[in-house]
Amino acid sequence: MGLLRSSLGTFVLGFAACALVARFVLPSPAAAVSPVALRTVDPADVVARVGGSVVNLETYPSSTPPPAVDPLPRLLGLPGREEPDPDAVASGVILSRRGYIVTNAHVVEDAGRVRARLSDGREFDAAIVGRDPHTDLAIVKINARGLTAAQLGESRHVRPGDQVLAIGNPLGFENSVSVGVVSANRSGPFRVDGRTLGDMIQTDAAINQGNSGGGLFAADGRLLGINTAIMVTRGASGSIGIGFAIPAHRLHPVVDQLIAQGRVPRPWLGIKYPAPRSSILVRHVRHGAGVLIQEVIPNGPAARAGIRPGDLLRQLGSCRIRSADDLYSFVTSYRPGQRVQARLLRSGHEKTLTLTPGDLNS
Repeated sequence: MGLLRSSLGTFVLGFAACALVARFVLPSPAAAVSPVALRTVDPADVVARVGGSVVNLETYPSSTPPPAVDPLPRLLGLPGREEPDPDAVASGVILSRRGYIVTNAHVVEDAGRVRARLSDGREFDAAIVGRDPHTDLAIVKINARGLTAAQLGESRHVRPGDQVLAIGNPLGFENSVSVGVVSANRSGPFRVDGRTLGDMIQTDAAINQGNSGGGLFAADGRLLGINTAIMVTRGASGSIGIGFAIPAHRLHPVVDQLIAQGRVPRPWLGIKYPAPRSSILVRHVRHGAGVLIQEVIPNGPAARAGIRPGDLLRQLGSCRIRSADDLYSFVTSYRPGQRVQARLLRSGHEKTLTLTPGDLNS
């Protein structure tokens, strides 16, 4: 059971760490990848072109101070003070030459300090600009010149069988490349390992711990998605060929708001309900009669709308609610303060109430 405010937190599947802004912040999506390009492009050539846009990230707790800079050992050719071991390693993709890097929200969730290492060996402290746990996206920024920014591909048009490359920092092995294909386009919400995901690109390219936040690239070098989750069997933690990436076309609205505001407003209902049933298998949300309201938070949006414990919530605005997973779609589709019609079943009778959600992140 969980309050909607807390139940929509960061999801991490198989990974330990793994106002509008002007559109020039991010590159514009390109045309769909052609079948001809997929047959003729050498993956090594793609990596040579786009590898510089992928960075390796290391996160440290708040209590870990940055290493002191002592120039004398360097002048004498001696080792200086070493950087402490990071809490976790992960990946990111440069989206702008201004230094904006996209990664996963779960990567920087508890980070006190983030260190970014570029493919050319340069290292920078990265500032956390903002994070959106609902989509598992975050933005960090470095002050650097000569950056290689990824170009977004048209992820809506990828097909099962299209060749893709995953580039990241799995288990700390920097700038690792794996090659595979698009296995499927998964429309959310759906469940993997007891977690609810939105729209995802499924791939068999090897993705492991540390690939979180790395890029999934098309055969023409365009960025198709941000690697975020893997499917694992019980007791396992490595790749079994079922990985998921957040599609590139989902990045723009989230990234723009994170850069402009540092957060993405998400609607909050103020209810408690049974937790979604856990399963290690993919479970599409195509069943269920609704969400049973177990508790209504006093003075919350649902309470003000007249919703009561025992009501069966069946629809919110245009979102049909068949199970708790469908609340993911509602949180993605609506904003705080946007009035919606809530259809519910009370004592066997249909009832429609007007509800104005609060702000989940306030």
